[in-house]
Amino acid sequence: MRSIPFPLVPRWLRYAGVLGVAGFLLYYSVLSPAPIQPSSPDPLWDKKLHVLGYLGLGLALAYATVHLRDHIWTRIAAVLALAVGYGLLIEGLQGTQPGRYASLGDALANVIGALLASVWFFVERRLRYVRPLDNESVKPE
Repeated sequence: MRSIPFPLVPRWLRYAGVLGVAGFLLYYSVLSPAPIQPSSPDPLWDKKLHVLGYLGLGLALAYATVHLRDHIWTRIAAVLALAVGYGLLIEGLQGTQPGRYASLGDALANVIGALLASVWFFVERRLRYVRPLDNESVKPE
């Protein structure tokens, strides 16, 4: 089985990416003005955004924790717990904001997004992490 080279940036940058995604979700879910519903024919557009947002958070967490690659089940559990927990926290915070509401449907969409991110762990088995630009294999630190 052939491995696919994949860039591995420094750990601090991987975790900065997680904070960026989490901050983005916090801003658009809680801190920004409540969105105006678009005149979209798709009644599930909001749920799709939730799935994509928490898929992104789960993928960022999975990539950030690559240094725990030898502890796969602990890593999967931690990534899912953090992504799902953050989604539930955000939903709870939304319920305290004027013009926003907590929704069980949104929370479920967040969980689905986080669960979809776990596909990464199957993909990752086929990857070989390399230093960006020089394509030299590295062991995740």
